[in-house]
Order: sequence, then structure tokens, then C-alpha cells
Amino acid sequence: MSSEIARDFVGDGKVGRSGLLGRVQNRIGLVVLLLILLAAGLSGAQWLRQRLTHVVENDAQVAGEVTTIASRVDGWVMTRPVMEGDRVAKGQVLAELDTRDAKLRLATLAAQVAATDAQIRQTTIQRDTTQQTSDAQIADAQAQFAAAGAAVEVATHLTDNARADFARANPLVGRGDVSRQDWDHARNALLQDEAALRQAQAMTVSRQAALTLAIAQLGQVPMLAQQIEVLHGQRDALASQADQVAQEIADRTLRAPYDAIVDRTFIHAGDYAQAGQWLMMLHDPNHVWVEADVKETDVSRVRVGDKVTVTVDAWSGLVLHGRVLRVGTAATNQFALLPSPNPSGNFTKITQRVPVRIAIDTPEHPLQPGLMVEVSIDVAD
Repeated sequence: MSSEIARDFVGDGKVGRSGLLGRVQNRIGLVVLLLILLAAGLSGAQWLRQRLTHVVENDAQVAGEVTTIASRVDGWVMTRPVMEGDRVAKGQVLAELDTRDAKLRLATLAAQVAATDAQIRQTTIQRDTTQQTSDAQIADAQAQFAAAGAAVEVATHLTDNARADFARANPLVGRGDVSRQDWDHARNALLQDEAALRQAQAMTVSRQAALTLAIAQLGQVPMLAQQIEVLHGQRDALASQADQVAQEIADRTLRAPYDAIVDRTFIHAGDYAQAGQWLMMLHDPNHVWVEADVKETDVSRVRVGDKVTVTVDAWSGLVLHGRVLRVGTAATNQFALLPSPNPSGNFTKITQRVPVRIAIDTPEHPLQPGLMVEVSIDVAD
């Protein structure tokens, strides 16, 4: 029996080898199929695990603080030393406007301030001189008034004595007890003393008038002080205008507010810039983030601080890492320019999106505002 089988095998070798090969191929196919099924199972398990532990969005976008540079004043653009794509340092000149007219106005105001300062000094000297002169005049007038008062007292005393002597001599002259000559002397002495008294009283009035005039002249000091205050006010107003023009001159030199990259330029040297007109746009390359709009059905799984993997469309193979910085408090449809009310009553439920901001932890990244990226937020925790 076995010999017959062996003869059959030897006699028909092609058939034997063909059958063996077929059985081997079947087994290899089975193994390949099992490997395919195993790989599919592992891939499916990986996909399922990824779906359960990660929130993936493929339409995220890089965002940044894009600053628009504009001029506060009108003027011709003299220079614009930067161009799109340039990296600029904080304080670097971005553009310069014509300052000739402003500098002329500043020189005029500076001259007016100097003239006002000179007038203030002159008025101050006049006030101090008037103060000193008036004080001296008042002191002199007071002394002369006191002397005149003393002279009046002496003249009054002499007049009283002369009047008493004449009163005694007058009735005696008729009886012959006093000579006519003595009576004349007494009468002349009385008249002289009365004249001296009147002169002393007049001098007192004159000295009183001089004292009053000196005191009145002293009243010019407050008036001059008031003029100085007015001049100081005028000087401050001129100085304020000069500072404003100086600030205008400074504003005509536009400088970078921070280390940045120039994104767009809208004006060239020789153009006329109006106040508020956009001149260029720039952004801080060290202050960019990823903005992802997460479905409202997934946003409840996202927490601040969750780890994020970011892949960039512009650079194949580039993988960055970050973390959730903020989860929005309102869906994006609330910020639409054209709201979509539903007056007809027909309603189609659409899954809304909630903005999620992602900070990039990878240093020296090449991200630029506007680039599309894919994010995978690890929500396993």
C-alpha cells in the first residue's frame, strides 16, 4: 500500500509538488489574514482609545496680537526703513513723518516762553524795588510825622505860655502897670507862637499826607505780584503748547512698541499720511497661541491645563506641545456679525463651537498668525 503511494508520488511528481505548494500558500494566506486582522484590531483599539482620551480638531489656527501702527498726526512720510518680514527691536524706527513745520512752531513757542520769563523777571524786580522803596518811604514819613507831632506839642506849649503872658499883660497896660513896649512884646510873642503852631500843624498834615502816599505806593506791590501770577499762567500755557508740539514731533517718529515682525506695510516714503491712517501691521513672534473651536459636545471634557499636541500643516513632521490656557465662555455663533434668527419655525440643530486657547510650551517655534494646525487635547485625566 505504502509502496503504491510512493510510486504514485514518484510517478506523478508534478502533482505532489503542486499540492504541497498550495497547502503552504494557504497557510501563508491564513497567517497574513490573521496579521491583517490583528493590525486592524490594534488600530481600531488605538483609534477607540484616542477617541476616548483625546479631543482632536483639524481646523485650528494660529493667532497672535497683531498691532496696527497708525500716526496721530498728518504729514508727509519722509522715510520708512523697514519692509514686510523684517524683525524689529523695541524702539526701532518704523517710519518718520515731516517735522519741519512742527519744529518752527516749537521754536516760536520757545521764544515766547523766553520772552515771558524775561517779563516775569522784570516785574519781579519792579515788585521787590517797589516793596523796598515803599518801606523806606513809609519809615521816613512815619519819622517825619512823629517829628511834626512833637513840633506841634512844643508850639502848642509855647503858644499857651504866650497867651497866658499876654492875658496877664493886657489888662495891666491900661492901668499903666505894664509899659506899652512890654505889651507889644507879649503880643508879638503870642502872634509868633500861634503862627509857629499853625505851621507845625500844617507840617503834621503834610507829613500825614506823605505817609498816606507812601502806604498807597506800597499797594502797588500786590498788584505787581498779581501781574507776576498772570505772567506765570501765560508762561505755563505757552510751555504746555510747546510740550504738545514737542510730543507731536516725537509722534512723527513711529517706533516699534516691542520686539516684533513686520507683517504688512500700507504706505511708502513720499506718501501723505492722515491721522489714524494704518501705516503697517506687526506682531510679537513670542506671543502667539493656537485657537481651536471645539465642538460643544466635547468641550465639557476639556479643562484648563490639559496637555495638547500640535501638528502644523506648513511643516510636515513638526510636532509642538502646549497646554489649554482658556476655555471660552460663549459659543462662536454669539459673535457672528449676522445673527441667524429663526422666524419661520424651521429648525435644524447644528453643533456649535466653543473657542479654546492653547499656549505653546515649545520654545523657538516657527508659528505665525494665520497658519492652520491640528490639535489633540489629552483629556484622559
